Amino acid sequence: MLEQAATETWIGRRVEELPTPIAVVDLDRLEGYAREHDIALWPHAKTHKMPPVGRMQLAAGAAGLTVAKVGEAEVMTSHELGPLLLHYPVYGADAWRRLADVAAATSLTAAVDSYAAAEPMAAALADAGARAEVLVEMDVGLHRTGVESPAAACALAQRLDGLNGLELAGVSCFPGHVRGPSADIERKLADVEEMLAEAVELFDRAGLRRERVSGGCTPAMTMTHLTPSVNELRAGTYVFLDRTEVAFDGPLTLDDCALRIHATVVSTAVPGNAVVDAGSKMLSDAAFGGPGGEGRGAVIDHPDVTIPVTNEEHGICDVSRSTTSWHVGDRVEIVPNHVCTCVNLQDVVCAAREGVVEQVWTVEARGKVR
Repeated sequence: MLEQAATETWIGRRVEELPTPIAVVDLDRLEGYAREHDIALWPHAKTHKMPPVGRMQLAAGAAGLTVAKVGEAEVMTSHELGPLLLHYPVYGADAWRRLADVAAATSLTAAVDSYAAAEPMAAALADAGARAEVLVEMDVGLHRTGVESPAAACALAQRLDGLNGLELAGVSCFPGHVRGPSADIERKLADVEEMLAEAVELFDRAGLRRERVSGGCTPAMTMTHLTPSVNELRAGTYVFLDRTEVAFDGPLTLDDCALRIHATVVSTAVPGNAVVDAGSKMLSDAAFGGPGGEGRGAVIDHPDVTIPVTNEEHGICDVSRSTTSWHVGDRVEIVPNHVCTCVNLQDVVCAAREGVVEQVWTVEARGKVR
């Protein structure tokens, strides 16, 4: 971990004076995007993992924060941030005990897709004198978690209804498969809405509470009107954006990406290469999820440069098609392919405005795998 005293000396300095490699968030890009998309959100904190950003999201009108692991929930709760929605299948006596502590400290919702996990979770909450709302997660196409059909969601909800420690609140989904060109998103969202509407109808017919229908993802965030059943959005990547999220035909571009890795060219000895000091330990090994591209990130202002290879400490840039003459000491900004995994590798992230560092944020929830 970087020493706090050292990072505090960065405040007030210009970004180009910072040692590299370093992750920098442009505050104007970050705040501008949140204002422009003034919609009800439960932003997923697994993207940023930083309480100051969560506080900004709540101040901008978010209804609460979403987390994936109990450890993330504990970090946010320690900063009195909430309400929280834990949208991940929690299993294990230790996790349920810790979750009960979170529920005692803040308003908590949990998503479940099995009675085997929900029943002992409810018991742990009840034993601690705590309670949480519960959403039944349904698989709408990603085929990762969630019960397989609206009928299965209703059946599980009926078993959960009345469990001491849990209060049924509705249904949830994660349409993570919904990305690509706008026409593809519209078609996939129509299928998602069909399943959600059926689930809502079945809940109503069974007399089950379903005030909350939680869904959404960053690629489809601005097309929420196509899933009118959804009344809560759990977009996460939107807060920073990344190379994959702006790869298709939407209104966003690389210029909208708030987080960049600032790096320095450390070698040009191999013809056609410019090696930067940001490798997989900075950018992560995430592959590009968009069309017609390659490499481990996008080099800003240099579309003719790719990063086909990263080692732990080396980002090997192919500059063979570049019109720029590259030299040791040149600095570049790189938008990572996937910002969530990139942030999870950082000790700190600098927050800058107009090129001047205003804050240094500790990534407190990094590595919270339990």
